[in-house]
Amino acid sequence: MKAITLSIASSALVLGLSLSALAAAPTTGAAPIIEGRDAPILLARMVVTATPLPN
Repeated sequence: MKAITLSIASSALVLGLSLSALAAAPTTGAAPIIEGRDAPILLARMVVTATPLPN
């Protein structure tokens, strides 16, 4: 029972640290929105990191 309690407490601590790091990340501001034909279009940039696949 003690091991289960310690496991849950450590998981909660790691989750809290992860969420606080995400909350502290700087934001770039709101992306511009333009009117589309059926729905608004959100104009934003996305950064993608790729690694080569093995042959």
